[in-house]
Amino acid sequence: MREKILLSGEMNTSKTLSLVSLAVLYPDSKVVILDPDDGTEKMLDELGIGDLPNLTVIPVTPDFEVLIENYRLAKGILGKGDWLCFDMMGRFWDFAQQYYSQTVFGVSHIEHLMMLKKQAQSTSFSGFDGLQDWPLIKNLHSADLIDDAVLWSPFNVMATTSVTNFSPKEKVPTVGTLGIYASEFGIKPEGEKHNIYRFDSQAVLYRKREGTYHFRMVRDRGRNVELKREFNITGKSFMEVYAEYRGL
Repeated sequence: MREKILLSGEMNTSKTLSLVSLAVLYPDSKVVILDPDDGTEKMLDELGIGDLPNLTVIPVTPDFEVLIENYRLAKGILGKGDWLCFDMMGRFWDFAQQYYSQTVFGVSHIEHLMMLKKQAQSTSFSGFDGLQDWPLIKNLHSADLIDDAVLWSPFNVMATTSVTNFSPKEKVPTVGTLGIYASEFGIKPEGEKHNIYRFDSQAVLYRKREGTYHFRMVRDRGRNVELKREFNITGKSFMEVYAEYRGL
């Protein structure tokens, strides 16, 4: 069975380490990490890990055409049992908006919003058109990249994302997967809002004050989820502990 895993958490909670560790845990599998923040190379240097022959790190920039080209090259070498990883999923959503704005309007996303804000003279103006712009941006981000990898490819997928709190103006969800994130942790994963419905297995990673690292499951499709159960991954990786727990 394919694994499709989303790991959420604040900074310094071992999210990127969880991706790198896949190459160590599964030496016979290829691991490709799409890295928008230079975090993987820094993690390898920090850990003193040399070249891992089965690990490929692909830097990601706001140029979505290059990203899609690199993704398709990676997809061509990955098969069943291999891993494709997205580090910091929220950045991919930002890049999709940035690329769309630059391509369609000739200016950056923030420049476009500032111009429209000035024209509208309204603090409630949202920027992109809800009927025309957002569906195209979502297709750029999802159909050509995330959905293609998560839904229609033979390899495993692991992604990480940072988290944010709910704003005072937001209606805090009480049901569903997002309701669990809200009620159990008071957070929501960053990135395109439908990401949480794409990944079968989801966990929140966190670091305690004494310096230990842990995770709790939020969702695990087809498997029983113990929401309150805490897993200690100090000195280990997410997948090492999760695979042992699930007997994978």
